[in-house]
Amino acid sequence: MTFPDPDSFREIDHTGDIGIQVTAPTLPRLFERAALGTFHVLTDLDAVQTPDATSIAVDGRDREALMVRWLSELNYRHTVDNVLYASFEVASIDNANDGLTLTATARGEPIDPNRHTVYTELKAITFHGLDVHKTDNGWAVQVIFDM
Repeated sequence: MTFPDPDSFREIDHTGDIGIQVTAPTLPRLFERAALGTFHVLTDLDAVQTPDATSIAVDGRDREALMVRWLSELNYRHTVDNVLYASFEVASIDNANDGLTLTATARGEPIDPNRHTVYTELKAITFHGLDVHKTDNGWAVQVIFDM
C-alpha cells in the first residue's frame, strides 16, 4: 500500500528517535493518516493485507491527548496482538464530557514472518513537540516516537 498522498506525510529525524509530520483536509483524515504514518515507520505497508477489522474507541482531554491515545492504542494492539494495520477509518471525533472521543476501525492482519518485515518497535508515542493544529488547507500534526 502506497501512502495515499506523498505530500501529506513525511518522516523526520529527532535526536535518536523518529517522527512524522502529517497533513490532511479534515481532522478525522489527520488521525487516519497519522496512524498510517505510524505503521509506515514500523513496516512495509505494501506487504500488509487488510482482511481483519478491529473497532477502537479512545478518549483524550484535547486533540493532542487524543492523538497520543489513538496511536498508543494502535501500537499496544500491534505489540500485544502481534498484528499490523494498513487501513484506518475514523468514524467520529466527538466532544465528550471532559474532552474528546474518537471511534474508528483499523484493518490489518496478524504478523506473518514470511511476508512481513517489522523494521522497529515503538516504545511510546510522546507529547514532545506534539502539535495538532488547523492550517489554511486543513489540519497538521507532528508526532515523535520514542524508539
